[in-house]
Amino acid sequence: MTTSFSQPDKRNPAGSGGSNRDAFLSRVAESLGRPRRTDPVQRPAWKHTVHLDTLADRTTEQLVEVLKEQCTFIHTQVIESTPALLQRTLDDLIAGFGGGPVIRSGDPRFAEYGLNFPGGSVWSPDASREDNVRRAEAANVALVFADYALAESGTVVLESRPDQGRALHFLPAHYIGVIQRDRIVPRSTQAAAALNRRHEAGEALGSCINLISGPSNSADIEMQLVVGVHGPLRATYVLI
Repeated sequence: MTTSFSQPDKRNPAGSGGSNRDAFLSRVAESLGRPRRTDPVQRPAWKHTVHLDTLADRTTEQLVEVLKEQCTFIHTQVIESTPALLQRTLDDLIAGFGGGPVIRSGDPRFAEYGLNFPGGSVWSPDASREDNVRRAEAANVALVFADYALAESGTVVLESRPDQGRALHFLPAHYIGVIQRDRIVPRSTQAAAALNRRHEAGEALGSCINLISGPSNSADIEMQLVVGVHGPLRATYVLI
C-alpha cells in the first residue's frame, strides 16, 4: 500500500493555469471578501500529544522489533544484515526472485556501501523520463535505500528526486528497501518533523514523498484480499 504527498510545482505554485502563487492567493482572499493574510501560521498548543508519545520511549532495538512484527501483517519480509554482508544479502535476494533485470536508485549510499550490480541499471537524472520508466517497467527487482522507516506501520518513506523517480517504486515485480537502523522512527509524526526541519533549514525536498507499506493490497472484489495487484508482487526490507 502506498501513499504519496506531492509539493506544488515551483514554476506554478498555485497549480492554476499560468498564475503565480501571490496572484492566486490574492484572488482567493478577494473572493472571500477579506484582506489576504500574510502572517505565518501559528502552531497549535496540543492538549493531547498521543501523536508524539506513541512509541516515543522505545529504544532503536525495540523499534526494530515493532517494525518486524508489523511487517508480518503487511506481507513484507524482513531480513537483518550488516554493512559487510549487504552485497551478499542483496545478491541472494535477487537470485531468489529469479534474477534481473535490476534497477536501483541513484542514491549515493549504494557507492558508500560499495554495492555493485553488474548488468543492472540506475534511475538516472541524465536519462529521459520515458527511458527511466521503460527500464523500471522491464525490471524484475528494484533496489532503494529508505529515507525513513516507520516502525508503527512497517512503512518506508522515500522522496522522489531526479535520481529516484516514483515509477521506480511501483513498476518492478519485486521491491527491496534497505533500512539503516538510525533511519527508523516510531511513526509518521517523527518523519514529518524531520522533513519539516530540513525544509525550514532551506534544504530542497523531493517533489513527492512516498509512504510505502509493503506490496500493493486490494480487497475490492468480494472482500477477498489479493496482494500485488497493481504494484510489486513482493516487498522485502533489509535492516543493516
